Amino acid sequence: MNFDIITYLSFFAFIYVYSRLAIHYLPVIYSHFLNENLSLVNSVEKPRLLFHFTGLSFMHLMSNFHHSNQTSNLAVQLIIVLVYLLGLYFCLTSWRENFKSSFLKKIISNSDKSPNNFNLSISDIHLTQLYNEMVRFDLIDQEATSLLDFKNVLLEDWGNQRSRIHLKMDGPSCREFYDHLIKTFPHNSITLKNLFVTSGLLIRPDGKKYNYNTLKNAPTRSPISKQHEALEAIFQKFK
Repeated sequence: MNFDIITYLSFFAFIYVYSRLAIHYLPVIYSHFLNENLSLVNSVEKPRLLFHFTGLSFMHLMSNFHHSNQTSNLAVQLIIVLVYLLGLYFCLTSWRENFKSSFLKKIISNSDKSPNNFNLSISDIHLTQLYNEMVRFDLIDQEATSLLDFKNVLLEDWGNQRSRIHLKMDGPSCREFYDHLIKTFPHNSITLKNLFVTSGLLIRPDGKKYNYNTLKNAPTRSPISKQHEALEAIFQKFK
């Protein structure tokens, strides 16, 4: 039995690429069936899928060519390997941070910013995932805040909608949530004050606004919030 290293390496490369796609998109498909408001078409990140389609086409083409043409010509084998690696590069590069900032579909255009809007640039799939994770860790009141409410608050102008996000977090936890949010999705006009005070859209469990001074001084008074581990786990998924 001959040992073909190209065949074995391509096998594991295919497993890695398809597994990563499945891990990333299966939760979206699951959310689609649980949420009638969620449009599967809008949730799919078209640039990333286009890169994967292109890359996998190269990979499958070279893999099939290698199996059907058992040539000993070194130049031909080198071309097969290089084109295969090019396809793999197309797949892997779509997970890089600079790809997300350059190619992922943005909800808001950076050139059309409103002073009464958070101007948060985030893909629909990430926004849905953020909501589902906050519900899972009981950081948001799901009965009072639907997925549509969550999207409206973060994406629409403050005076154009009646939605509210009813949080189940104390001041220090909200401050940590804010720090994670602006770091993970840096293209925005969010400040600590307009998020929790000026907009009036993110409210405490008792229905009141958060105290700005409490939020501002939270890192010195409570370096580690009550929801530190939950917030770390949530935003780790976006890295």
